[in-house]
Amino acid sequence: MITTVLTIIALATVLLVYAAVSLGTFTGGNVTVGGVTSGTIEYNTAISTSGWTTTLTPSGSWYAELVTSGNTYVGAVTISWQLQSDATGSWVAVGSPLVTSGVSLVAGTNTIYASTNGLLADVFDWSSIATTGAA
Repeated sequence: MITTVLTIIALATVLLVYAAVSLGTFTGGNVTVGGVTSGTIEYNTAISTSGWTTTLTPSGSWYAELVTSGNTYVGAVTISWQLQSDATGSWVAVGSPLVTSGVSLVAGTNTIYASTNGLLADVFDWSSIATTGAA
C-alpha cells in the first residue's frame, strides 16, 4: 500500500499544507497561515475552473490547487510543491519540487494552481510523477 502526500511550503508565510494519499485516494489538508482564516488543497482530473474537490481518486491526469479564504495577509509568496511518498514508512520526496513564484495574495479568497506561475493554464499534471498504484 502506498501513501503519498503533497506538501506545499509558502516560504514568505511559512505555510505548510499536507494532502494525504491512501490507496490512490487523495485528501486535501487544511491550511494554516498567518493572515489566512482557512484554506485547503483541492484536486481535479481536468484542467477546469469547476470540479475541484478535496478528495481525488486519480485514473489518469490529476492536478492540485491551493484555495485560501479570509486573507488579511497581502503580498508576494513563493510556494514549493513537493510530492512525497510514505511507502517505506517515512516521508521521501518523489520527483523535483515545483516552485510557484510571482504570486501575490490579495485580501479575501485566493486560488493558486500548482504551476510555475500559479495559473490554471499552466497547471502541472502530477500523474507524470505519481499515479494510482505507483511505487
